[in-house]
Amino acid sequence: MTTYDGPATVIADGTEFEVTAQLTITTDGRMKEWGGSLDVPDGSAAWTIFDARSAKLRVGDREGDFIAKGSSPAMDIQGSGRPPFGG
Repeated sequence: MTTYDGPATVIADGTEFEVTAQLTITTDGRMKEWGGSLDVPDGSAAWTIFDARSAKLRVGDREGDFIAKGSSPAMDIQGSGRPPFGG
């Protein structure tokens, strides 16, 4: 398992929000999944991220698509495609 805990940027429908991310990559056989949680600065930003048609998470110079599983400032996410962290 690979983990990341630190600063990240959410791009929600073109608007950027600085967040703190706690993320993991898990492997089940040949399948890889990534996800975790985000600490979002405030409820308004959390709602904008949750309600976005398109949401990406940027860690450094890598980006990955995700789906928000809630609209609170402590938000769970499920990644899609290549993770924006790890190997």
